[in-house]
Amino acid sequence: MASVVDSAILTVSISESIELNGRKIGGQEIRKISGINEVLERIVTVQSSGTSILAFGSSPGAGTFVRDNVKYVRITNLDDSTAIRLVLINGNTDVNLEVNPLQSFIISKVTCRAEDDAASITPDNITSIKAYTDSSAGAASSDVEIFVASV
Repeated sequence: MASVVDSAILTVSISESIELNGRKIGGQEIRKISGINEVLERIVTVQSSGTSILAFGSSPGAGTFVRDNVKYVRITNLDDSTAIRLVLINGNTDVNLEVNPLQSFIISKVTCRAEDDAASITPDNITSIKAYTDSSAGAASSDVEIFVASV
């Protein structure tokens, strides 16, 4: 059976706008990603003990995306008062990132250095992402929105 899903172009737009001292300042970046035929949009409640939110591998499965096919990932902290911590994992190496309330993290072609600066995590070798709510702020859980686009 042939798929009836037609691939499409994902348009990602990031803009800034501010007026300082009577002068309007800002910019807009628009990126178009072609060939997208799989998307995931989901809101997940993450716990202070940690919640696995995405997995990446060489073949698709329940909650697992083919790493080489993923073109765009956005994770947004929907909590208005508590930061979340994202952990990008590759084997025994992980990178921890804080995402402040109502802020987003977008995966692009950058390299994140581990604490010892000896190993790197790139979008091409992440095996999974976990999220933690900040229990020190008194939050037992926080909601995050996940958007993934793949070919």
